[in-house]
Amino acid sequence: LDIKSQDVIEGNGAAESTDFPAGETRTVGGDQKVEEDTRIQLSSSDPTDKFRPSPLHPPPETKSIGGTPQQEQSPSTTSITPSARGHKHSILREKRSWSVSNLAIAVSKSVSSMTKKFFRDSSAEPDIKADEQEAEEVARKNEWTKLLSKNYSHAKLVGWRHVNRLCWKGIPSSIRGKAWKAIIGDELKITPELFGINLKRGQKLWEEQVTSKKVMPLDREDEMSREDSMRIIQADIPRTFPQLKFFHPEGPMHEPLLQILQAYVCYRPDVGYVQGMSYLAAILLLNMPTYDSFLCLANLLNKDIYFAFFRMDVDKMKTHLRVYQALFKEKLPVLYKHFETVELKPGMYLYEWLLTIYSRSLPIDLAHRIWDNFLYHGQVFLFRTALGMLRLFESKFLKMGFEGCLSMLNRPPEDIRGGDLFDNIYRIQLTSKRFDKMVAKFMEEEKRNTNKKINGPLNGLA
Repeated sequence: LDIKSQDVIEGNGAAESTDFPAGETRTVGGDQKVEEDTRIQLSSSDPTDKFRPSPLHPPPETKSIGGTPQQEQSPSTTSITPSARGHKHSILREKRSWSVSNLAIAVSKSVSSMTKKFFRDSSAEPDIKADEQEAEEVARKNEWTKLLSKNYSHAKLVGWRHVNRLCWKGIPSSIRGKAWKAIIGDELKITPELFGINLKRGQKLWEEQVTSKKVMPLDREDEMSREDSMRIIQADIPRTFPQLKFFHPEGPMHEPLLQILQAYVCYRPDVGYVQGMSYLAAILLLNMPTYDSFLCLANLLNKDIYFAFFRMDVDKMKTHLRVYQALFKEKLPVLYKHFETVELKPGMYLYEWLLTIYSRSLPIDLAHRIWDNFLYHGQVFLFRTALGMLRLFESKFLKMGFEGCLSMLNRPPEDIRGGDLFDNIYRIQLTSKRFDKMVAKFMEEEKRNTNKKINGPLNGLA
C-alpha cells in the first residue's frame, strides 16, 4: 500500500493540490529527470501489508517515446511555473525532514478511516465485519453486565424494551446463563435445600428402578404419579445432543444432567419425566451450574404452555394447535394450502419444535438465540419462529411432496443462516396480546364442544 505523505496527515484517499506528485518529470539543465518519489513504501513486515496493492495510488504507468520508456505523469500533476517551483521545493524539503516516528504516528491515526473506505466493497470486508461484530459483542456484554448488576426483578426485565432489543441481537455466550436466570426468575422459590432433598429421593428411585433393575409398578393409589419414569431418562440422556457427546455416559455433563432430571421427577411427580425435557435441561446446563439449571427448568416448566404440554393436557394441546393452524393460514396461505394438499399435519412437526424449544431441530448456536427471545416474549415467540421457518423455506416446500417437506421440517438444513431466519421471524408480526386472545377464544370453543359431547346424550334421555 503506497500512502502519500500528505494523505497520511489528512486521511484523504486522493492527493490535495499542494501534494508533490510522485514520479514527476522536471527539466534540469536541459535534461529530463524523474524527481525522487516522496511516497512512503510500507515494508512487508508492516501489518497493513496484506492490503496491497492499493487502487487508491496505482504505480505510474510508462509509455514508450522514441523507443525509450518514459514515466507517465500522475493525473494529479499540475504545470509548475518558475514562481511556484520554489514553493514546491520547500514542501519537498519539509516532507523529507519528517522522521520515521512522525510518519508512523500519522499512519496510525489515519489507517482506520482509510481502510474502511478502501475495503468498503472489497473481498476483505468480512474481516472488518468480524472485528466489528466482536466489538459489538463486547459492548453488548458490558450492557448486560451493567443491567444484571442492578438486580432487577423478572417483571422489570420482561417489560423493558431495552432488554427486548438486547435479546433480539442475541445475548453474549459468556453472560447468557446469568441473563437467562434473571429473565426466567424464581416464582417457585426454589432453594438449594429443596434441590438437595429431591435429588436424594431421585437417586434412591434410580437405584431401585435402574441400577438394581427392579421393576416398580405404578402406584395405583396415585395414578398421576410418574416417578417410575426413571427408565425413560436412562434411555433419553445419551440421545441428547449426540453430536456434542457431552451427555454420553462417559461425558463430563452426563451426571449433572441426570441429577437435574432425577430431582425434577421427584419435585413434580404429577408431571414426572417426558421425552423432550432432557433437551431443555441440557441447554440450560450448557450455560449455567447444576443447581441454577434445576431452578430455571422448574420455573420454565411451570409456564402455562409447558405445564399443559408435559402433563399431556389434551384440550390445551389441541387449543394451541388450532391457534397455530389459524395463524399459518393467515400468514402463509399458499404454503398452508400446499401442506393441506400433501396431507402434512402440524402435529407431525410442531410438537417437537415446541417441546424442545427448537434445541433438537436447529443448530445449537441458533437455538440459543431462539431461547434468548422466547424467555423474554413468551410462547408467542415460539409460534412466530415456527411460521418464520416455514416462510424461510416456503419456495422449497412448494416444490416438495409429503416426505420431502416432513424431512426438512424435522431436520432443517444445518447451514441455515441466523440472519435469514430472524429476518423472516421479524416479518411474522404477532403481538402477545393478540396471541393470548386467540388462545382464550379457542379454549372457550373447546370447552363448549366438550360440554356438548357430554350433555348431548343426557339431553336425549331427558
